[in-house]
Amino acid sequence: MTKTTAIAVITLLCCLTLTINLQAQANGDVAQQIKQLQQDSRNAQIKNDASWAREHLADGFVAGDSWGAWETKADFVKDMQNKTIKWNSGEISDVHVATFGANVAVSHYTWTYDADFNGTHRARTVLCSDTWINDAGTWKTAASHCSLVKGK
Repeated sequence: MTKTTAIAVITLLCCLTLTINLQAQANGDVAQQIKQLQQDSRNAQIKNDASWAREHLADGFVAGDSWGAWETKADFVKDMQNKTIKWNSGEISDVHVATFGANVAVSHYTWTYDADFNGTHRARTVLCSDTWINDAGTWKTAASHCSLVKGK
């Protein structure tokens, strides 16, 4: 192998290593962003912050709740504006994020809450997963689903 070929091969290997490293860092950054957004999302929900929901729920958003109901973005925002849910407490834990490229991520977590839904008291622990998409630079939730933790 000539000196020029050796330098070219070493340069190519260094570029490949750098590309792989940058991709891994980018995916880690996305995961951290989504973890923070997931916490922000639940904080906004507890505060009935409809402006946060309008900004961070994708058009076409749908949620399936642990009580067996579907809710659209419009329904979700309307409930927040009308303050139909009065939150006594809510805690998110065990948040994990899987990334699928730079523009899609799925979070799954445990959500424990105590609230009054239209005058009906509900307190439980649920397992949830949210699908996040990067919409022109803003991360938005496209879908959400929660299921009751058995025995809780």
